[in-house]
Amino acid sequence: MMNKELITKRLTYIKQLFKIGITQSSQVESIAVFSILSFHDSIEMFLKLLAESKEINSSNFGFLSYWDKIPELTLKESMRSLNARRVNIKHKGLLPAKSEIEISRVNTIDFFNQNTKTQFGIDFHEISLQELIKYPIVKKYLNGSQKFLEKSQFGESIEKAAFAFDELISTYESNKHHWGASPFFFGDNIRNINYRRILSSIQTTDQGGNFEDFISSLKESIQAIQKATKIIGFGIDYKEYAKFKILTPNVTRLMSGDLIAQIMRKKKWTPENCQYCIDFVINSALKLQEFDFDIASLEESPFDLQKKGT
Repeated sequence: MMNKELITKRLTYIKQLFKIGITQSSQVESIAVFSILSFHDSIEMFLKLLAESKEINSSNFGFLSYWDKIPELTLKESMRSLNARRVNIKHKGLLPAKSEIEISRVNTIDFFNQNTKTQFGIDFHEISLQELIKYPIVKKYLNGSQKFLEKSQFGESIEKAAFAFDELISTYESNKHHWGASPFFFGDNIRNINYRRILSSIQTTDQGGNFEDFISSLKESIQAIQKATKIIGFGIDYKEYAKFKILTPNVTRLMSGDLIAQIMRKKKWTPENCQYCIDFVINSALKLQEFDFDIASLEESPFDLQKKGT
């Protein structure tokens, strides 16, 4: 009998592949077709896990054989059609119509929602990808966010999600510092520039007030560009980030490293919006982990050069 913890972990990887398919299915048609391969692979991984948990040798099984050996599985005919689309793409070079991609997406969602609960006693939507995140502080805040959500403490949940995202960006970027600026450095934070001091050193004229307004506006514009450029540079979907940013409070990092949240205006904190913020941070973390690198393996430090010289 398989350990439940191991089953849950493998279901997490299956869900990650499923979500890759969901993301692909919403993109342009030339990319969306590959969602069918991701959907099929995620279901096949599920079937192999199920057979293993029931101690059924599936090494010689075809895709549809699982329904013969495990008759309580549902949606066999829908999965037969999905398998046929996968064969057409992979082995015949025949691309599906957009409507077939949508049908595949709906059928895959139905398959997991119906069979994960009955076979493993776990609701598919409750399987969290948080365990795949490798940054401990980010996981800590996300776990807190999820717990507050379960208690219907939506404001606290949103705040913890905002802290998790701030730590994610900070941790990822700090890991890229070596003997120079981060490759994600887009200039000193203009927020820290005391433009009033600059203005005081400029001779006041009749237009001084207008000039002050100009400098203030310029500061706000550059700060917004810096933030947007960094998010885009990390490969995070800016439209999704914009929704997240609207829902979450402003986060400020103190000199001590502590984070504080400042709410500028009341938000519509609903269970759905809280879950969106949690999922956004998880997806952003997994996206960053897709391409992470150790900067120390890319450039030599002064100490490395010193050793070579000796």
